[in-house]
Amino acid sequence: MRRDQAIQIHGKALAAVEALTSVLEVMKETVTAEEFEKLKKGVGLSIGAIEMHINAPLLQYFPDLEI
Repeated sequence: MRRDQAIQIHGKALAAVEALTSVLEVMKETVTAEEFEKLKKGVGLSIGAIEMHINAPLLQYFPDLEI
């Protein structure tokens, strides 16, 4: 993988995390507490998958990408 590709992928992964986090803000006031907890768990698992399967491998090759 080239460095420029890693930079693009890292940026898109971070944008995905931000988008997932924003889902919680949108839904917080419109669902029950139980539904929100389920949503929060799903978002957390998704963010964890992005971190473990995209960001962590990228940062092994290009540790200076971490901002």
